[in-house]
Amino acid sequence: MDKTREKKIFYASLFLSGTPLEKKFFRAFFEPMNLENRLLEYAEEFNRLDTGLKIRMVSGGFQLVTESSLVEELRPHFGEKSDALGRASLETAAIIAYKQPVTRLEIDEIRGVNSSGTVKYLLDRNLIKVAGRKDVPGKPLLYVTTKQFLEYFGMNDLSEMPTFREWQELKQSGG
Repeated sequence: MDKTREKKIFYASLFLSGTPLEKKFFRAFFEPMNLENRLLEYAEEFNRLDTGLKIRMVSGGFQLVTESSLVEELRPHFGEKSDALGRASLETAAIIAYKQPVTRLEIDEIRGVNSSGTVKYLLDRNLIKVAGRKDVPGKPLLYVTTKQFLEYFGMNDLSEMPTFREWQELKQSGG
């Protein structure tokens, strides 16, 4: 397949999907030799076009998204994002992301409140999942984040999360 056609299929797939597509998806269409390099090249080329759309690496895949500088201007015409998490969900998700694998009791101890409803909500949204049971009396469930968590927060992997020091600096600067 020639490069122009491959690029078109890459862009069209991202547009049609709406969710991140991993390299393995494109292996079904494209020659696997140097595939990741070609996909990165296509994404960079698309992003240089400055169209108001961007291709970002998120959750181990590629996703077509609206350029962040346009979101506020477009929001009145396309509505508020309805999947925003509340404070309790954000706190619980952060605890799980930083401490995983973690039990609900450990989450409750950190938050100081019962988190069973919030954990269920995050499970229903596929932002977290059960990764097994802790080898202690009662064998409580262990929770970890999912690829959907990475996608929701726009990260490729958990190493992109701020450290505690970075978070404190952001908090102090008002960012």
